[in-house]
Amino acid sequence: MANEVVPSNIGDLISGEVMAAEFLLLLADRDDSLLRHPAIMQATAPNLRSNVVRVPHLGLMGYDTLSATTPGSEVANTAFSDDSTDVTIASRAKVYSVDDLAAYISDGVFDSALLAQDAVISITQTYIGLIANVTDDFTSTAGTSGVDASWNDVVDAKTTLGIAKAVGEMMGILHPRQWGDLETDALSMGVLPANSMSGVIMQGLQSYKGRFMGIDFFVHSAVPTADAGANRAGAIFTRGAVAVADAMIPAESDPNIINLGRGRFERARKGTYLETSWVTSNHSGAAKAIDGAGVTFKTDA
Repeated sequence: MANEVVPSNIGDLISGEVMAAEFLLLLADRDDSLLRHPAIMQATAPNLRSNVVRVPHLGLMGYDTLSATTPGSEVANTAFSDDSTDVTIASRAKVYSVDDLAAYISDGVFDSALLAQDAVISITQTYIGLIANVTDDFTSTAGTSGVDASWNDVVDAKTTLGIAKAVGEMMGILHPRQWGDLETDALSMGVLPANSMSGVIMQGLQSYKGRFMGIDFFVHSAVPTADAGANRAGAIFTRGAVAVADAMIPAESDPNIINLGRGRFERARKGTYLETSWVTSNHSGAAKAIDGAGVTFKTDA
């Protein structure tokens, strides 16, 4: 039996490992439901001739009330109040360059359809990161530096928005650490947030945690740190607090380019390098608009 054909005797004919039929995705934020909330204002410009989109603020619809008048006297002119926010659009992109041999032996991992899906998700997550890095800078804040988030902090933020006359659907963008602290705080009071605070959980969404106290809460790891890393700076705000803008990508007849609405996905062949590049690009920006319509939520990191 010395000539048995066993794996140890045919090492030149087999590989040490084989790829599984399925693959695992590395952990990342992938849910885009946050961008569909009405509190996010999309600043559109029908004829974009600049990379800066200006959003006007108008003192109308009850901003100025009426003053008492004196019979026989001319009514004094009321100064019209206005302001504006400029949203600067900048280009962002990423490229995966795949060698021909690497593509051949990777058994379909670098499939164009899979990379196109990645492009869509990457663009939306870039948007969310831009928003999170704007909403951490409102003048009004809630929470205590170095102290875990609590529902009392949420009430403080909501009260501040009410005093500022901020109206409309409220949303909160918190770091997972902050949301975990809120859950712990609810349990310390002997209640479950979803039951005691009328939470409506949307199944299958990674970032949406529910509606509590009239606020739709989302979590995202892009929520930045503050105070030299001591805190996380989430936010609770209404429509008007932040504006986002993008440059609409013109239609292309090139079959190697796919228009994704918010961006572009294209295949670029480099024959002299025996390489194919997959390019995802987007032109967008975000800016704080009406400062009083948002409250930065600073709590222990």
